[in-house]
Amino acid sequence: MHKIILASEDSILIYFGDKVNASLPIIIQNFANQIKATLSDVVIDVIPSYTSIQVRYDLNKIEYSAFVERVSMLLNQAIEMTSCNAKLVQIPVYYDTEVGLDLKRLLNEKNLDLPTFIALHSNQQYQVYAVGFSPAFAYLGEVDTRIQVPRLPTPRIKIPAGSVGIADNQTAVYPVDSSGGWNIVGRTPLDLSLKNPDNIRKFGVGDTVTFHSITRDEFLSSGGVL
Repeated sequence: MHKIILASEDSILIYFGDKVNASLPIIIQNFANQIKATLSDVVIDVIPSYTSIQVRYDLNKIEYSAFVERVSMLLNQAIEMTSCNAKLVQIPVYYDTEVGLDLKRLLNEKNLDLPTFIALHSNQQYQVYAVGFSPAFAYLGEVDTRIQVPRLPTPRIKIPAGSVGIADNQTAVYPVDSSGGWNIVGRTPLDLSLKNPDNIRKFGVGDTVTFHSITRDEFLSSGGVL
């Protein structure tokens, strides 16, 4: 059931559900694309998230009730797009206690050896549920139940860029050095920082992300820093 609410003077929130599930990211991204294509004359920004889309519009061109009416018409038409141009992003990861700050503890807690843990984390195909916290920080779900783990009770002050973490049923990569409370299990040599401006578009809601294991030598030869 769709719900539209006022978010601010010049924006609305469109809710597609009240609980995250695997089908929502594609539905949300499809409709976000429809808004951009159909209401481009009055829309300033479209921000997809887990269960909703925030849409900012130009008050100089349209007032609230008229804008909601146009959005409602789009929803009622229920146009089904067969493709939302979602892409596959592949991320190499060095899984080792040398860089996985919480990996040893998780292996003990879950009673797993390292190869099994790597397989459980890297054999999944993850959907991008949302992008936030910092540019290029993508919230990915869902992690195999056998390696799900709560956030740390006390966040770390500094987590190195490229660190791969798990929090509850989600996983993510820290694109830059930052604080955070995710359980760190490995590190990618990929530079996801905004030193490369293309990285701001690296992940989109509805994209698919996969991880694959690399060796220490491969990590270092690809530019990884220990």
